[in-house]
Amino acid sequence: MSSKFRLPAYLKWRDGRPRWEPGPRLRHAFKARDLKTADGEWLRLEAAIAAAEALNDEVSIWRAGGTPKNAKPKINRKPSRTCDHLWQLYSESPAYLELGDLTRRDYKSKIGIFLDTKIDDGGKTFGQIMFAALAQSDMFSFWEEIYKARGHTMANSTVSAVRSMFSYGVMKGWRANNPARSLKLKKVAPRIVVWEPSLVEAFVAKADALGLESVGDAVVIGLHTGQRQGDVLRLEFLSAESGRAKFKQGKTNARVSVPFSPALQNRIEQIKARRRAGQVAELRLEGVLVRDRKGGEYSRESFGRDFREVRDAVAADQLDAGGEATILGRQYLDLRDTAITRLALAGATVAEIRAISGHSLETIHKVLAHYLAIDDRMADAAIAKLKIWMEQEGIAI
Repeated sequence: MSSKFRLPAYLKWRDGRPRWEPGPRLRHAFKARDLKTADGEWLRLEAAIAAAEALNDEVSIWRAGGTPKNAKPKINRKPSRTCDHLWQLYSESPAYLELGDLTRRDYKSKIGIFLDTKIDDGGKTFGQIMFAALAQSDMFSFWEEIYKARGHTMANSTVSAVRSMFSYGVMKGWRANNPARSLKLKKVAPRIVVWEPSLVEAFVAKADALGLESVGDAVVIGLHTGQRQGDVLRLEFLSAESGRAKFKQGKTNARVSVPFSPALQNRIEQIKARRRAGQVAELRLEGVLVRDRKGGEYSRESFGRDFREVRDAVAADQLDAGGEATILGRQYLDLRDTAITRLALAGATVAEIRAISGHSLETIHKVLAHYLAIDDRMADAAIAKLKIWMEQEGIAI
């Protein structure tokens, strides 16, 4: 081979073995290859030059914007950074995965509502919009739309879930501010609902009379442990041994261990007696404590149906007695706050209440501010203590 001879670009010749190797800027689109015949023999010089020149022609086509047959598909390596893309990353992040199971499900549902909401007549959705292009006005309009379609509580909680995802985007450096913050949304009025003792007794008695003892079980367990419905329905016999009910809360992953009150201990014994006297006697009690009328585990929906059946029956009794159906509108979730209120009225400290319910201290203070402010017994107790203190200190006025 003459020293004056120049091989085509990217053709390498080593001891009779030709190889086409594109430069660094081309390797994302073109793959290096040995130049051989179909039988696996190395190409001779003239054939190797022709093969290399053909590949170089494809490089020229690619550079001009065409799509040569031997090029790899072009990959857009720049992140799209749409809201759909942000959700993809957020749903795989520690910020999301460390949330409780129920919270993750709730966030996924509500963020999905946001991503699927159409923003124009062409069918474009929020999910397709660049995160950096969103404005506060967009989020406020979205809140108004959900408010009209699904109500105040749903609108606020949906924006709250989206705000958490957006905070992750801000921390990732996709934009400097969170467009779902500082919207000055109207706050949802707090539910000031406490189950009176007589109402609890009527509900549990009716559940037992209807053959829905399991609903009564759930009410007693929830009221005497301060736990959410989902956690109560998952409570197993193994987690309720030695006179304590042990929970790992689905929403926060917090672990709490609540000793049985006498009322709860009595109800647990009733559950055991029913299991042992069933059609198939259970000598070894295991699985969840609260089961539906067929002996299976409750779903959120099936428990809701049975709960409403008992509630409607109690309401009918109230009306038949010439009174008002005060049970209507009461929800299982009210029992959690009822438990906190009872503990406070019994003299438990905020820290002691937290050890039972698993609430944050801030949340407990908020609950007590709403509930105990309307309870005359707290005011009476406070003035009684003030009277004793003033007498001890010799203060007349």
